[in-house]
Amino acid sequence: MTFRAPRRALAGLLPALALAACAGPPPQPAPAPDMVAAPGSLFTLSPGTPVDGNLRLTLRRGQPSATGILATNGQNLPVTVTGLSVQGGGARVDLRGQVYGLPRGGPDFPGTYNIVDAGGASAALTGGLSLGNDNLVLILLQPPREGMVLSVAQGGMVARLGR
Repeated sequence: MTFRAPRRALAGLLPALALAACAGPPPQPAPAPDMVAAPGSLFTLSPGTPVDGNLRLTLRRGQPSATGILATNGQNLPVTVTGLSVQGGGARVDLRGQVYGLPRGGPDFPGTYNIVDAGGASAALTGGLSLGNDNLVLILLQPPREGMVLSVAQGGMVARLGR
């Protein structure tokens, strides 16, 4: 015995099957707010995380920018930053910091850095700063002497390569 469907039934069935085949899976609900990573948690360092670069900066009182050197991947790159200041220092303050998250091929260093919580309050307790940019590069800066406090301008610290 052979079953044959009427042509009209097939004509109406084909568009419905084509539409069903194009439809994707049902939309997923949004994650719960406590499941979304906080921006600062993206910069958390695990114990033993290697330093990708060392930053040396010189801040001069009355100057709008600081200059320095980023030592990374066997290179010493000139750096200029704006939006960074120090309280309690002299006419010239030399800062040192560690940089994390720089790729091997070329640094994602330039950009705007804002204060982040890098997994601890030690930087805040010592007057230092934990700064992160959109490329997930993290800079940990400490003041050279006790009693000095580093701060960042409202729009963040802007770093660029070159003078």
